[in-house]
Amino acid sequence: MRVVSIVGMAGSGKSEVARVFEASGFTRVRFGDITDGEVKKRGLELNEENERIIRELLREEYGMAAYARLNLGRIDSALKHFDVVVDGLYSWEEYTLLKG
Repeated sequence: MRVVSIVGMAGSGKSEVARVFEASGFTRVRFGDITDGEVKKRGLELNEENERIIRELLREEYGMAAYARLNLGRIDSALKHFDVVVDGLYSWEEYTLLKG
């Protein structure tokens, strides 16, 4: 099994590319789901400002590999049966953690 990671700026089409992989049988892991879930869990409105605040808090708590670290369980579980496409790889630290 393999992991393909999609990298790009906000609005650049990462999710569109990830959906193409998903339609080809890959399991999609969207790193932004962690942010969305945390914003909702804290009872905040889902908007750019709150998303930015949560991203910064998570990276402060877990380091620059936060999103890879928080998604490792999902990725490892999916890899037992499927190829995985990661939607939204952000940092070199996330890359090295996933590559490791």
